[in-house]
Amino acid sequence: MCDICEKVKENKEYAQFMEKMLESDEKRLEATKKASTAFQYVFSFSSIEYPTKLVYPMFDARAAYAVPTNYFQQLFVNENALGMAFSHGSMRALFFSGKRLMLLSKSVAHAEGEEFFNSFVLVHFEPDEYKYVLKGEELTISADLQKTMKNLLTGKNEKVRVRFNFINQPVRNRIVSRERVVNSTQIKTIYDKYGTTNRKMASVDMQGYAITVPHFAPHPYMLQLAEKLGYANGREMQEKTIEYFRKHLL
Repeated sequence: MCDICEKVKENKEYAQFMEKMLESDEKRLEATKKASTAFQYVFSFSSIEYPTKLVYPMFDARAAYAVPTNYFQQLFVNENALGMAFSHGSMRALFFSGKRLMLLSKSVAHAEGEEFFNSFVLVHFEPDEYKYVLKGEELTISADLQKTMKNLLTGKNEKVRVRFNFINQPVRNRIVSRERVVNSTQIKTIYDKYGTTNRKMASVDMQGYAITVPHFAPHPYMLQLAEKLGYANGREMQEKTIEYFRKHLL
């Protein structure tokens, strides 16, 4: 087991975070079953037994200059391009369970005062079911296959196609402070395209910096505990994210 995996599994606060997340997700799933009668494209799939305990380091596949409307990298399920927007409770995370690569993607919406899933996908990939290219600190992980998955809304098994091409480019010298984001004309122009310069900028507000390239970002639960997990701060954890993937892939 790699160092960060051991530290995460031993950290009681992280385990509590994940337990609360699972509890919230179970409530969202029940609300999704009701919402599915009103919304045509709502779905929830899992290729493993669910609910299940998940205490692993998790890393979101995020877009460059992550903003609320363009936050996650693209994921396709049954030819449908899933939403890339940020919302409370949403994630698009990669992590490893033993030799398996895992993907947990969920998009959370609201209706009649309840949170539900626009989409929920928890899927495992055996080593021969995905590809990766690792060059220095640049990493691409991709998959395109059909998996037998349980429809969590109906209880039936279905063939589900999952397709993605997630990219992590080196983030050193690509991390921009919040002050620079606010004061840079060039960066303001980029954010103006998404209409977010004068609104909360999601990752910038949570982390205090923006990253100008597509990347894998430690989940906010991990960033909150960066020092307790052996890092000087969240930024160091971000800069060393590639080490987690290198240890599990090589």
